[in-house]
Amino acid sequence: MIKFNADIHRSYLGRLSTLFALAGGFIMLILATTTVASIIGRSTIGQSIVGDYEITEMGLAMAVFLFLPECYLRKGHVIVDLFTANCKPSTLRFLDTFSDVVFTIVAFVFAYRMSLSGLEAKEYLEQSMLLELPTWWTFIVGVVSMILCGLCGLYKLSTTLCGGNHE
Repeated sequence: MIKFNADIHRSYLGRLSTLFALAGGFIMLILATTTVASIIGRSTIGQSIVGDYEITEMGLAMAVFLFLPECYLRKGHVIVDLFTANCKPSTLRFLDTFSDVVFTIVAFVFAYRMSLSGLEAKEYLEQSMLLELPTWWTFIVGVVSMILCGLCGLYKLSTTLCGGNHE
């Protein structure tokens, strides 16, 4: 059997995940600037930025979803190795593969359910309270990010099934 080690970080999915994470970081930078400006305005002239909480809420939601694919690829999620510290490498490989299967399924289910929620929010013209921003467009970022997470999971699984190392 031919084994290969496919470096996902050099693939299109890896590069796209990195771009998503950079976009999430840029959103966080904008949110931090907005928050600081709002706090300074509130404490100096008694006027804050209208809707700063809404902007922060929506922006953080988008940033978190944009970070997920890169976090998954770098194995940045919480891992509790209390029970697996003394396991054989074959057991660890099975558990990693099983967790990749579960994560991939969950990512695609989340994308599906979030797309339904976003369509419902658009249908009912759901919007934020102060700025009256439509909320459905924030779902688009979550759906696209979860689809990317699922595709990254499929890539890692295909690498594993072909006998490679899916690190």
